[in-house]
Amino acid sequence: MNLLTEIPAILFIIVGSCYAIIIIAFNVAWFRLKWWKNTITSPVTKVTVIIPVRNEEKNIIPCLEKVTTQNYPSSLYEIIVVNDSSTDHTFSLVTKFMLANSHKSISLLNLSQRKTSFKKAAITRAVNITQSDLIITTDADCSMSEGWITAIAGYYEKMKPAMIAGPVCFKNEKGIFNKMQALEFLSLIASGAASIQLGMPTMCNGANLAYERSAFLQAGGYDDDLNYTSGDDIFLLHKMKAQHKKIAFIKSREAIVETTAQPSLKMFLNQRKRWVSKSRGYTNIATITVALLVLLFNSVIVASLIMSFFFTPFLWLFLEFFIIKSVVDLPVLTGISTFANKKKLMYFYLPLQIIYPLYIVCTGFLGLFGSFEWKERKYKQ
Repeated sequence: MNLLTEIPAILFIIVGSCYAIIIIAFNVAWFRLKWWKNTITSPVTKVTVIIPVRNEEKNIIPCLEKVTTQNYPSSLYEIIVVNDSSTDHTFSLVTKFMLANSHKSISLLNLSQRKTSFKKAAITRAVNITQSDLIITTDADCSMSEGWITAIAGYYEKMKPAMIAGPVCFKNEKGIFNKMQALEFLSLIASGAASIQLGMPTMCNGANLAYERSAFLQAGGYDDDLNYTSGDDIFLLHKMKAQHKKIAFIKSREAIVETTAQPSLKMFLNQRKRWVSKSRGYTNIATITVALLVLLFNSVIVASLIMSFFFTPFLWLFLEFFIIKSVVDLPVLTGISTFANKKKLMYFYLPLQIIYPLYIVCTGFLGLFGSFEWKERKYKQ
């Protein structure tokens, strides 16, 4: 190996070593997270569930049926649906549901026309009108167990965190693509949970996120993040961390929220580009470091494979990096899939490991410089 190949090889090894250290730390953190079993029998926390919607006529009623049949005292929780200029029958369906369930505390708000940050604006509007102690956000395409609010509110009353990140997984996965997508999604949830346990929170998911209303207001809500279309979850997480608020992940099956996988590769890549696009607004050092390290390490795998066609020693580097990634990623994915009762997804672990590096490199680049669609709106980075 000459100087031309030796320097890249050394850099690749450094990146690989750093990646392995971070993922091993995530493994340890995930397994140190204690399972939560609710012991609160007489809750007192007032809860508001916020559901921002746009063109969700296929999903909103099943979601509302799940949220209105919680075993949490009905006198202690309300539901606020915020309609973001839907052009389908979402508004009328919610209105009819409210009339049929007039004994439930359900409000329907209309979001005024905006140019960007629609979901953040919807959440802010709802937070500003409620007086509840605890806010829980979810999405219209989600479903949950009847003990969802009870688990989260019980955890809040016992542990007193300012923010609670909840587990999210896919439901009714059909076909290889959806199953691999589900496993990859679980890896994100596990990484977010582990980073919170380590005291360096990097990510959470707005489909299952709870926080004190007072903490939201003290953090300034989304005032500084309105230039980014998505990120209602991560930007708020970063603000809570910057203000030294207590942040926790609830490791409870009762607290799981289920959502649906993207039905096509095009929609999947579009979603991931949208998620990546907000990374330009990150200021949290831990999140930036982990994101860059993951991108760099997967870029190293792809680069070493390409370089192996020209310099044989890089083939061994590629194999070493692939083995390292496969070994260090395995425990935490096994743990999260067991927790979510999705152990059969691990059959797709090796195929996902093969595809993942190329996928990360492509979405990382496209998310920063490409365009995407969200809720029938087009955005250009």
